[in-house]
Amino acid sequence: MTKTMPTIQCPVCGYHNRAGAHFCHQCGASLIGHNHTPATSPASPPTSPATTRRFSSDTSSPVPPPADTRPLAQATAGFAPLPEGALLKGGRYIVTEVHATNERMNTYVITDSQATRSCPNCKTQSTDLGEQFCSTCGADLSSVKPIHMRYMVQESADAQLFTVEAHLLEMNLAHPGLLLPYETFVEAPYGPPRYYLVEPEFLPSLASRFPVPQELSRVLTWGVSLAQALDYLHTHRVVVRDINLNRIAIEEKAARWIHLNAAYIIPPEVDASGHYAQDVQGLVAVLLYLATGQQQPYHPLLPKRLSALFAQALATPPTLSAASLAAELTAALEDVRHPGSIAWSVGYRTDVGQVRSLNEDSLLVLDMATVVRSRNKPLGIFVVADGMGGHEAGDVASRITVQTIAREAVEQLFAPMMAGESLPDARQWISAAVQSANHAVYQQRKAAGTDMGCTLVMTLMAGERAIIANVGDSRAYLLDPDGITQITTDHSLVERLVATGQITAEEALHHPQKNVIYRVIGDRPKVEVDRFEQRLRDGTALLLCSDGLSGMVSDDHIWHIWRTSTSPQEACNRLVEAANQAGGEDNITVIIVQLFT
Repeated sequence: MTKTMPTIQCPVCGYHNRAGAHFCHQCGASLIGHNHTPATSPASPPTSPATTRRFSSDTSSPVPPPADTRPLAQATAGFAPLPEGALLKGGRYIVTEVHATNERMNTYVITDSQATRSCPNCKTQSTDLGEQFCSTCGADLSSVKPIHMRYMVQESADAQLFTVEAHLLEMNLAHPGLLLPYETFVEAPYGPPRYYLVEPEFLPSLASRFPVPQELSRVLTWGVSLAQALDYLHTHRVVVRDINLNRIAIEEKAARWIHLNAAYIIPPEVDASGHYAQDVQGLVAVLLYLATGQQQPYHPLLPKRLSALFAQALATPPTLSAASLAAELTAALEDVRHPGSIAWSVGYRTDVGQVRSLNEDSLLVLDMATVVRSRNKPLGIFVVADGMGGHEAGDVASRITVQTIAREAVEQLFAPMMAGESLPDARQWISAAVQSANHAVYQQRKAAGTDMGCTLVMTLMAGERAIIANVGDSRAYLLDPDGITQITTDHSLVERLVATGQITAEEALHHPQKNVIYRVIGDRPKVEVDRFEQRLRDGTALLLCSDGLSGMVSDDHIWHIWRTSTSPQEACNRLVEAANQAGGEDNITVIIVQLFT
């Protein structure tokens, strides 16, 4: 039997190509701009949209011939799994492996008995082995060998289980941000009907498997793709519903909606605006968690503009559409990738105090900026090291620490920056730099036979982003117009007592063992490092200090001095004076880096 279907006749060789082809299968000539012409061709089984999807394949094993479509002898009644070698969909698929089974669902790896070829250029799949050129991009297919695709198929006795996916496939939805199943079908291999959902054999990782927080630019890139796909679904009156990390598949920079079994197609007579807004809120909540690990829109890792956007999207009643969210996320991503001119002002000071005869503290300030196209891109390394171990020990340890970190920074950060080369990952670099300093002090400690060591707090700042590391009880604080926030956690005995509820924070201030710390630089061959990330905003500052300041001046007083100072340097001078006035029982060191744009 034949049927008439539209084709495109090649203007060069006259070959009748299938509708939608951009290049001639026979000679490779461009078909763009040529109209469809009716042509008579043998009827063929309908193909699903998945014939142009990009799926994993297995070329290692040949497909056994579908010689016998009768039920195999070992198949039992009820919902027993199909045996290997069983045929599905009239022999189109062959059960290669029983992947998983339970009383409600069986999962198989299946092999397509129909061979396909994959375009080496655009990866378009085609079952027409006579094509000489790709119908999508025009690439030469003459040397491409046909393969038999493998898929994962779910089998259920529940007639309603795959109805949502079936409806979505019937709508012929196609978007880069969607990962839909290959097809659904029903068959009765051994009695009652069974229902099947065919998917790629290997799916990308779900977002729930990724650690948080993720790099902000990555999250925004994912968010743009997901928001655009959400807008596409909404234009087709489809809402995702029940948005969570297990409905998002991530593969490198690409993020796509997956497992849309809870989606809902809104009838034309129903107002869909509320459903759309809930989808947007669900997406924003997921992005916020991926970027920060928390659920509060105002978070130190987020730029001010992005925090405001997330707060708007999560507000009640919600007002942001998926299209608007995609546009705003695109703008936020551009800001993160190409920030405007950023600069900072730095103040620092160290002082022996009122009691000690030797200043065992050391500090490091390395600050460099490049200005390209009127955009200032500063890079800075700021370190406070508080030595311990007595005369000719603590000061040596702190000096070795800052010298080692300075050398690492110059060789691995500042020299590549001046050469226009890419820089290492900031988080990995700062951890490695601390380990290098620890190793250097440990070696000197063994050679000298002393108990030298030091505490450490440092930050690597690139623009508004600060990566912070600490060992011991030297601290980092965030200063902003609303107050002061301690970023680091002391590795001290009293801090543990406070954390376990054995003493209060007020009691810790006067505890007789408040200076006992359990983690220092140089004590062991390797040291455990706590690492934090903080994004500064215009008018905010990062303060690094030894316990000679934090142990003598309250947090509120530190903040008040900073807020009433005209510059970071004035603030540092006044903070040292305040610590000395309070008794100056230890060496005092402080660095303040204040951002402005």
